[in-house]
Amino acid sequence: MNPMTSLGLRFVRRPGPGGRAANSAAFGATAIVALLITFLIAGTLGLTERNDRIGWRVSDDGDARTAVGVTRNVDDMVDGKPFQRLDLAVTDDQRNAELPPPPGLDHAPRPGEVFVSPALAKLWGPDLAKRYKTAQPTGTISSAGLSSPDELVAIRGLQPNAPGLQATNRPNYLETWHGTSTDQRIATLLAFVAFGIALVLFPVLSLVGQAAGVAAKRREHRLAALRLAGATRGQVLLLSAVEQAVLGFFGAVAGLIGYTVLSPLIARIPIGGGRWYVQDLTVSWWLVLLVLIVVPLLSVLSALIGLGRVSITPLGVVRGQTRKGITPLRLALLVVGPIILAVVGTGGAILVLVIGVGFGALAVRVVGPFAVQLIGRFLARTAKGPVALLAGRRLVDDPKAAFRPVAALVLSGFVTGFLALFMPYGINGDGKDASFDFYTSQASTSQVAQDAKTRLAGAGLKGQVTTGDQTVDIVVASNDREGVRTVLYDLVPGRVPLTDAEKDQHQAGLFLDMRLGVALLLGLVFVTGAASTAAGAVGTALDQAGPAKALRRSGVPLKVIERSSRLAAVVPVVGVGLPVVGFGACCGLLLSGGQVITQGNWGVLLLFGQVAVGLILVAVAGAAGAPVLRKASVG
Repeated sequence: MNPMTSLGLRFVRRPGPGGRAANSAAFGATAIVALLITFLIAGTLGLTERNDRIGWRVSDDGDARTAVGVTRNVDDMVDGKPFQRLDLAVTDDQRNAELPPPPGLDHAPRPGEVFVSPALAKLWGPDLAKRYKTAQPTGTISSAGLSSPDELVAIRGLQPNAPGLQATNRPNYLETWHGTSTDQRIATLLAFVAFGIALVLFPVLSLVGQAAGVAAKRREHRLAALRLAGATRGQVLLLSAVEQAVLGFFGAVAGLIGYTVLSPLIARIPIGGGRWYVQDLTVSWWLVLLVLIVVPLLSVLSALIGLGRVSITPLGVVRGQTRKGITPLRLALLVVGPIILAVVGTGGAILVLVIGVGFGALAVRVVGPFAVQLIGRFLARTAKGPVALLAGRRLVDDPKAAFRPVAALVLSGFVTGFLALFMPYGINGDGKDASFDFYTSQASTSQVAQDAKTRLAGAGLKGQVTTGDQTVDIVVASNDREGVRTVLYDLVPGRVPLTDAEKDQHQAGLFLDMRLGVALLLGLVFVTGAASTAAGAVGTALDQAGPAKALRRSGVPLKVIERSSRLAAVVPVVGVGLPVVGFGACCGLLLSGGQVITQGNWGVLLLFGQVAVGLILVAVAGAAGAPVLRKASVG
């Protein structure tokens, strides 16, 4: 074994004073990174697997002359819950006999047959029996043909010339029963997942850097000593890479185990129309391999980048030379992302939007240390006591190290500010729920109205039927909504009686997904920020052990050192985080063309919640780092 490899493994086993706390913090942060990466990838793959099972229902890959069948999706209701009805007709019996049946079914439904999902089977009652003209469903759709265990769907077999399936109704023609088109709801979710990954990517990468640099100062001095003792630059970097790779690997293993344990709970998140099948979220062998390679690799790269100064000027590290100041050229990045978002707007391609948001988050990460440096100078010049002076000088001496622990938390401010003003709110709830509305042709309006009166009279119901320009409105004095719907079912062939509010309910599912997705996204960001801040507090305490020890020997009280440390942690969050919230809101406004797209007080609550969570995390992180600083500064 290479001597440096052996020495690196030894440093992992016996890390020395303060090393155990640093390694534990790095291990925990890496484990959370692995868990989040696995969750994001497995969730995206799970959505595509969902779509693979139901994509055939929206496929339109056939020609009317050669298609094996024809389908049409219809919005329906039962017990006040929206569900989908798929009308299906076989147009080529010979080809149908040769092809595999639709997913989840043992054969393509014949005219009069009705297959339902298990969730809809539980709601089957007299009303559905009358509408579909069968006392019980013909069969149950298996999990191979459902997007989730909660999905409400019925597949009804009809004749090819049935109402709604004729060419004038523009139905979908299928070449096979296994089409792969993307369902609109899942396609929208996948687009938002890509958008969310762009928002959460930089906080996660910041956490990776935090995990690698949690003991940067301690490692710098150790490796600088090896360089001065004769070790080459390559040997020093190899040693550091081995040490970080081992920590990253075991952190990745812990993250994968954590994700596997949490999978049953994650599967209960009702996004995309219902809960998940656990197998949709189960990690594949190649995903395990990917995480076990990528996470340690990112950790190693972050560590090597952070140790660049050691490999070049080991003597400078030992002497404690001040790092070069940060130039204001970084400010130029602040305009790139907003310009992209303002130009493309909400109608732009998702990839361009993701790039624009990515540049915005990158600007926060790059400009953050410069802002910390400015704040540190101001704090040091205006200090009235030792606490502010020590904190200010600490920020000025190494603004990158001061910003690193809170980078993820500050980036969460960008995400929150963006979402607070740019959040599609969906249905406004103004849809009328009093009458069934039918749109008809000019010639059939009177006939439909007369049929409605006849049906209501036959059922003993009193109602008011009015006609307009190609419309028929029906108001019935009855609390039995489903019973009235059953009486009026197929009043207009191929259409289900729905009120405006019920039509809104069918559209609301997507917006509920988006709101839940935002909550999940913020949860991921805050978990990342919490882990990064806690790990950073431990790393900062270890980094400051030497100066703190010297200050204590010179008579500075421990209380002053601890207060200055906490102030140095809070200042970047407050001084940089709050402007970043405004920067995120600015990006959201530019993307929406200056329009605040949110509803009620939701955005304001989000902003106040972000500030409260940020302050709590800083307080907790300060409490976590205090014992480490107290112990490390003794001697």
